[in-house]
Amino acid sequence: MKSFQHRLGDRVVWQLARASQQWQRLVRREMAAADLRTQYYHVLASLADDGEAAQTALADRISFDRSDLVTVLDELERLGHVVRRADPADRRRNIVGITAAGEKLLAEMDQLVVAAEGRLLEPLTAAERKTLLELLSRLGQD
Repeated sequence: MKSFQHRLGDRVVWQLARASQQWQRLVRREMAAADLRTQYYHVLASLADDGEAAQTALADRISFDRSDLVTVLDELERLGHVVRRADPADRRRNIVGITAAGEKLLAEMDQLVVAAEGRLLEPLTAAERKTLLELLSRLGQD
């Protein structure tokens, strides 16, 4: 009888998922070594790339539970990486934005993500990495 892993071992999607899991482990390891949380990265990257947002919209945008996001935002605000202000259109809502310190931290975290990717892709040549990126980009198109 074939094992579960062996049965799917020749499936592209299975191997993509395994590579993704390994990359996530490597990113978490890099972040933990720097005493950072991966959740910080998700929040800061979204704010930097997509702009400020209402807390609820930010939670939806990055697929975070709203109460979990509040905890992360409390930490990031205490550390000076984000600011929250009342939405002038609805004082019950908070708008979240990234600060200059948050941008600096995000740049540092970007380097940790790049380092994790480098470790994951070590077995591949530069040409193989380029080909892999091209192929994956084609799969991700709508």
